[in-house]
Amino acid sequence: MKQLLKNLLLISIFFTSEVYANLVISPTQMYLSEKTRQRSTTVVLEAEDITAAKKFEMLAYKWTQNQQGEDVLELDHNILINPKVFVIQPESKQFVRVGFIQPLSKAEMEQEKAWRIVFKELAPIAEQDSLQFLFNISVPLFVGKQDAVKITAEHSYQNNHLMLMIKNNAQSHIQITSVTILDGQKNTVAEAREMKYLLGQHQYSFDMGQVKLGNIANYKLMLETDKNEKPIEITMKE
Repeated sequence: MKQLLKNLLLISIFFTSEVYANLVISPTQMYLSEKTRQRSTTVVLEAEDITAAKKFEMLAYKWTQNQQGEDVLELDHNILINPKVFVIQPESKQFVRVGFIQPLSKAEMEQEKAWRIVFKELAPIAEQDSLQFLFNISVPLFVGKQDAVKITAEHSYQNNHLMLMIKNNAQSHIQITSVTILDGQKNTVAEAREMKYLLGQHQYSFDMGQVKLGNIANYKLMLETDKNEKPIEITMKE
């Protein structure tokens, strides 16, 4: 059954490695590219300073987006994950292999496809009826060709809020970690720190707050992304 990602308890990972509640995951984005033609990759979960063993089940979800740029997940049993279930002890590491039975063909790798690989913590049997917080940790898996950055942006106003529609025109994803509008003196006029993935050919509207722009030609739009170390400058359309 398809469902919006926002309805799941998922902790999205954005950097080379991430620590959450003494659990470290690396890498935080997995890739299978058309250049290497690999059929699998590895993600590592490391337990640091946890006081008791934790049990996890591994799940794979096909990842798409709707017209509003909201994430939609569909459980996918065709992705191979080994091990599917494991127990991680304090101060230990667990390697998890993720991939396909056979390497994908060149044609299949021409356009990026995306999955979410989820570490779902399972409750201990003796504590299943008690109230507790369990972790679902999500790591993206991108399979296929990585396109050059192709971003456009249009602004509008809704209820006195500046809305910035950013569209990813490439055939592969981009992860936006910040959106900043600068004036002619390079002062920040508006900023959004919402971390958002845009899959290929999808768009999303960022709420920039109660800001009124003058002549659009007098402003610069700067995006921090996973594609470049430095911010990308985008020309906004009227």
